[in-house]
Amino acid sequence: MAKSLIYSVVTNNYDNIKPVKPIEGFDFWLFTDQEDMKVEGWETKLIPKSDDPIKQQRTYKIKSCEFTAPYDLTIYMDGNMEIIQSPKEFLDKYYRGGFLTCKHPKRSSLNEEAKEIVKRKKDFPENVERALGYAKEVGYKDDLGLFENMVLVRDKSPAVKALEDKWAEILSKYSHRDQLSLPIASFLTKVPVHTLLREDLFKYIKRNRGHHISLKFRNKGKGPSTKRNFFKWLGLKK
Repeated sequence: MAKSLIYSVVTNNYDNIKPVKPIEGFDFWLFTDQEDMKVEGWETKLIPKSDDPIKQQRTYKIKSCEFTAPYDLTIYMDGNMEIIQSPKEFLDKYYRGGFLTCKHPKRSSLNEEAKEIVKRKKDFPENVERALGYAKEVGYKDDLGLFENMVLVRDKSPAVKALEDKWAEILSKYSHRDQLSLPIASFLTKVPVHTLLREDLFKYIKRNRGHHISLKFRNKGKGPSTKRNFFKWLGLKK
């Protein structure tokens, strides 16, 4: 049986990866910019440090087809996720090819997600504004739902590669919040994103804690200044 790959990406000391025990049929890769990061069960893949480690992390997360050869199937997990049951049983039960992730349990549109991002200071408002402006520009109607993206299951089909490439391209130009760019990429490539419920995922891969993204890596002077009417449109005070 050909092996599948489970991988994670940690940059700028953002997460503490849990050790893993060997699982038949699976290898484990950990992409990181930290030379001293060695975690039991994971094969460390050192990547160069970046001036924008948040977008760097997202790029490795998104582009499985580019960075995880020669595996035909990959499971990406955020650094705060931990395997608690057989990934083979998980795949057998829920995966039918293509691109699979969780349906967002709380929000269903880019507009709703944008409000939450700005409210919780997960990205700068001007980046969110530009992402939503791009969605409107390409004719996206904000009707494909929203995806959580903490676990991604993918094959290496041409359709998945096309989706990954477009997703990474949009993210590189706009917000680092990948929840904003995946629905747009799916719309533009016409590649569907298959989903399962969070409660089903958490029977196999649990989340240990939340993330706390720092915005100190902002490239100053790039992008338009956010206008007050954007905050008003989001339903937030400014």
